[in-house]
Amino acid sequence: MEGYDVKKLVVYQKAEHLLYQIYPKLINFPKAEKYALSQTIKENFFDLLKNIALANSVKSKRMEYLQTADGHLQVLKVLIDLSMQRKYISINYHEIISMQLSEINKLLSGYIKSARK
Repeated sequence: MEGYDVKKLVVYQKAEHLLYQIYPKLINFPKAEKYALSQTIKENFFDLLKNIALANSVKSKRMEYLQTADGHLQVLKVLIDLSMQRKYISINYHEIISMQLSEINKLLSGYIKSARK
């Protein structure tokens, strides 16, 4: 995978697509959450994407970056749950996002398993 374009990784594509899907909803969060919950969601998405890209390009630290990416993904799940509980996103939207996060989690887990070999 050395030199492999990160944009071709399905896990990266799905995470990036989800960021683009969620981003407009973050604008509708209450003003008090603009620099708290909304910002934290954005930062975790950026860190998730960054760590997937780094895992793709730095073979010697691949597991470290993948585990860090997994941590950001787990935090995103909690933040999305909190957003629903605070009624910043609807239950239906939450279900859609949660399914996509689960799909990304499965892909990332597969990447981690293949990196262990």
